[in-house]
Amino acid sequence: MADITYSMTLKVDKDNLSNQIQISQITASMAKAGYKSVVYALTTNSTVISTANLSTVGVAFLRNLATSSASTVQIGIEAGGSFVGFATLRGGEPAITRLTSGTEYVAIGASGARLRVDITEG
Repeated sequence: MADITYSMTLKVDKDNLSNQIQISQITASMAKAGYKSVVYALTTNSTVISTANLSTVGVAFLRNLATSSASTVQIGIEAGGSFVGFATLRGGEPAITRLTSGTEYVAIGASGARLRVDITEG
């Protein structure tokens, strides 16, 4: 039996464009029963998304806790001393991804932005 189960739906309905993608009952296994849940208060300086105390990194659920769509959070890495983003979450938006072990991920946001991060063992 799977340790983690989640579903996702994307529905687009704009002018003459209409499409829906639904993925149900995606499953993943955990290497061990480990879990980390943190809410980060962000600034325009990089904040490290900690994977400390996890022996392997698994599925990560991220959510921008802001209520305004203008309050964005960026997720990325530091490369050569500069922030390199790979995802932007507007207020309220979630993301599910699998993080790579050994990579230090960081987040930035407008002053007062908050990011919830839940990471399972791999």
